[in-house]
Amino acid sequence: MFKLIKLGFLAAVFLSATLIPSKYTCRTGHIHIETSNRFTDIVADNYQVYSEFNPNTGDVKFTGLMKAFEFKMGALDQAFNSSRVDLSQFAKFNFEGSVKNFKGINFDKAGKYPATVDGFLYIGSYKRRTKANGTIEILPDGKMKTTANFRIKIEEASMNTINKLMKQKLPSVIALDTEKLGISRDIHLNLNANYRPR
Repeated sequence: MFKLIKLGFLAAVFLSATLIPSKYTCRTGHIHIETSNRFTDIVADNYQVYSEFNPNTGDVKFTGLMKAFEFKMGALDQAFNSSRVDLSQFAKFNFEGSVKNFKGINFDKAGKYPATVDGFLYIGSYKRRTKANGTIEILPDGKMKTTANFRIKIEEASMNTINKLMKQKLPSVIALDTEKLGISRDIHLNLNANYRPR
């Protein structure tokens, strides 16, 4: 009898362990960005973000193309996506990090859990450590929905680089005075992703 109980217990442990997928993936994640300049708010969206999440380690990453951003300013969107603006050195953005409290999330049970993300954001040669608070929601069908809110402050040296880049690229495309335009050092980034288990 004891052997049967022990065997049943081991089988239950094995089955529960295999219920957690080795990876979740998302191919249509959404990044929403908000910042401002001296004249207006700047809003942009990217609906083509790829992401992976490993529930066994907490590792998370997402990546996308810079040219996939859609601005809510017609002229700026046209300029950003113009063939005359060379984005080759900033073609992609990547985030590599981890969900710090992943061990407190029950991936076998439907529910919503708070999440803390910490990692590095890469845009071209630019690298910045950043953190975010968000939620992970496990759905009854085993899929997963996540949200994360990043608050990024750009250093002064990076701002100088960005302003020089704007001055080089934008005047040939649209008539903007980049010295007066400027951008905020504070960028709000919201990520929404719907994952499927793999």
